[in-house]
Amino acid sequence: MTRLISVNGRTVILGLVAAALFACDGSMQTVSINAEDFRFTPDLVRVRASAPLTLSVYNAGREIHEFDSPILMYAPKTSLPKDTPESAGSPGIVIRPGESLRLVMAPPAGTYLYICRRKGHANMTGTLIVE
Repeated sequence: MTRLISVNGRTVILGLVAAALFACDGSMQTVSINAEDFRFTPDLVRVRASAPLTLSVYNAGREIHEFDSPILMYAPKTSLPKDTPESAGSPGIVIRPGESLRLVMAPPAGTYLYICRRKGHANMTGTLIVE
């Protein structure tokens, strides 16, 4: 799986960059998710497995949120950027209010849960279905 992560205007390429995206037979799919105070909108997303995916997560809330999807983001055991005090000791990627996160990937078919791991945000979850 190829992943491109952009946090705070910086871009970090993780994993192998070539084969996964160019081997797909469809055009790039784009999905936008808002992290609002205590929920993701939408909380259910369906995409095709035959095309690469750009997933954008925007923090439209007043609180700091995290985006984490252990299977979707960490399958190859790649180190993710942890450059803010808020992210110390947390597995998710911190997204401050008004900031966004962009992931580019070609996930295989499956169901992937995404969550916010901030204290008090336990019900802030969503599901990405790749079919």
